[in-house]
Amino acid sequence: MGRFGYLVLWILISLFSVGAAVSGEKVALVIGNSRYEHVSQLPNAAQDATDIAQTLNRLGFRVLYGTDLSRSEILSLAQQTRKSLAPDDIALFYFAGHAVQIGAENFIIPVDAHGEDADTIKQTSVKLQTILAEMESKADRNIVILDACRNNPFAISAASRSIGGFARGLAKVDAGVGSFIAFSTQPGNIALDGDGRNSPFTTALLKYLPSADDDLHEVMRKVRRSVVEATNSSQIPWENSSLIERIYLGVQPSRPSTIGELPAPSPQPQRIPQPQQFDQTAFPYEVAGLNPNGDGFLALRSGTTSSSQRLLKMPEGTPLQVLGQAGVWFNVRTASGAVGWAHSKWIRFVGVRGSLPQESCDSLWYERNAIFARNGYCFRSARGRQTFSNAGCRVGVSAGNIPLSAAERREVARLVAREKALHCR
Repeated sequence: MGRFGYLVLWILISLFSVGAAVSGEKVALVIGNSRYEHVSQLPNAAQDATDIAQTLNRLGFRVLYGTDLSRSEILSLAQQTRKSLAPDDIALFYFAGHAVQIGAENFIIPVDAHGEDADTIKQTSVKLQTILAEMESKADRNIVILDACRNNPFAISAASRSIGGFARGLAKVDAGVGSFIAFSTQPGNIALDGDGRNSPFTTALLKYLPSADDDLHEVMRKVRRSVVEATNSSQIPWENSSLIERIYLGVQPSRPSTIGELPAPSPQPQRIPQPQQFDQTAFPYEVAGLNPNGDGFLALRSGTTSSSQRLLKMPEGTPLQVLGQAGVWFNVRTASGAVGWAHSKWIRFVGVRGSLPQESCDSLWYERNAIFARNGYCFRSARGRQTFSNAGCRVGVSAGNIPLSAAERREVARLVAREKALHCR
């Protein structure tokens, strides 16, 4: 074989080796729980999950993501993840929040978990091994990353990621060949929530995960070094691995060519730092009108369909900015900086908060017409077209025939009466 033949053979072997590490899809389940109902809250956990989800999305992962989830929601999302996996995929599970060891088993804590004894906490929590088993049943390469406490004393600091536990440290996790499990701290220690936006562990992950030059083991070595330095050696990340090949999460998987029309990419949540002081005047809309017998939240989604990925849950009264509109869907920003799409049926204009001592003709006009805009009315006046987008509106449907709910019609009548009282019309 000549020199050129050896060169071609070397290139083919190299391409095959890289392909083996990144073949299939990369699928991630990301959960961050901050707003616990019965144990201490963790301000950074949901933010950690949001930032990890964004980073993994940029690295080519298909991300299933949620924050402040109940037990049933966690189990449902885990099942969704399992159904979407194939043997050649890389599956990743990231969790930020409270965790506890009971007996020889580890449990991640949903926001609605409760109980003062082991049996009750088991029944209201989610066994870590259950999620790992869901992943291993479908994918050959599995990664679990836990930014959760590994020490569970009964008396704890409000800033630590542990609740009253029954053993020191999390139990050993039995994982099959091809699995990698990373803990944010060593056995018998606590994982800090952090003073900034992210925990020390997640801060390091966000820095090193995108590296295309480092495999997963090298990434974790760098993460460990960074956390040790940031915490003065009080927190030392730990991992168990049974991987038999190198995995490079920062390597973008090759995609086959596609013939035909490509769908428009769904907007992803943007990381926007939380303002030091909440500016109420910047959020003239809010979540309102939710069914009191329903699930109690409006979903912020990645796209303009009910099947789009849910980014987070917005309870009644959540203040919002409306950035744009596509039919009956509003592109909104929350006060925490998350950006996505939400159905306009449960979004109300409430005016500029705190800036108007009394109603004005302009605010009443805007509020009344916002109701028609979110239900698809096509505005004909220059003022209406300039203020509201006609994109996706119901062409040819008059204002009287726009399908408003009974509550919306009552609100329109109230606004019209106020406009007449102020001699606006």
